[in-house]
Amino acid sequence: MHDLDLDVPTWVGFGRGNAEIARRLGLLPEAVKSYLRGAMRKLGTHSRHETVVAARRLGLMP
Repeated sequence: MHDLDLDVPTWVGFGRGNAEIARRLGLLPEAVKSYLRGAMRKLGTHSRHETVVAARRLGLMP
């Protein structure tokens, strides 16, 4: 997975919203949504929470 495909779910796991994640990573909020959708697609998940749980289970993020 691309670094931002993991950075975005990591920040989601810390309870951050798209706008704050965008500010922290220097992205537009639409880009954050796109990276999150990409991570969901790659992990076969359907929600923000499910994506974080799946990535953690696979050891892809803390």
